[in-house]
Amino acid sequence: MRRAALAAFIFALAACATTPGALPSPRYADAASRGTLASVFAGRPSADQVADATEAWSLALGDSFACGLPVRHVVDAGLVGALEVAAMNAAASRGGEREVREGVRQYLGQLARLAVDRRDRPNARRCDALAAWAPRTAEQGRETVQRARRNGLMDDDYGILLDLLTR
Repeated sequence: MRRAALAAFIFALAACATTPGALPSPRYADAASRGTLASVFAGRPSADQVADATEAWSLALGDSFACGLPVRHVVDAGLVGALEVAAMNAAASRGGEREVREGVRQYLGQLARLAVDRRDRPNARRCDALAAWAPRTAEQGRETVQRARRNGLMDDDYGILLDLLTR
């Protein structure tokens, strides 16, 4: 009976993680920033999981910009998202550090597009959720991003892009 309940609970959590509009969180980013062994333990996501995560990050970040949240919070959360998406892509394709660096670079281009995209403002409930999510994600991912930079997974030349986005 307990196993069935546990299985149902895990299935429900998995379903929530892929629900459109769900707020994403980093898992692979942290693992990648800690090295190869941690990345192995994080597992290999499927192509569908990578696509769902990429969509969830892009939707959350785009909606955060549309809600008018402080750009610094959204950009900092976007760095975490860029590392997460890149690390997932690399894990799915059995890539290494080079693939993570390239993936971050590509997703930061997506972040720039999201910042200038003119989309409708989400409802107040969604904006309230994002207002809590963006700074929390930025804060929780700050150490992960710093560690990734120290370990060569992220370039240090994002400054110009980030300065432009925060103006």
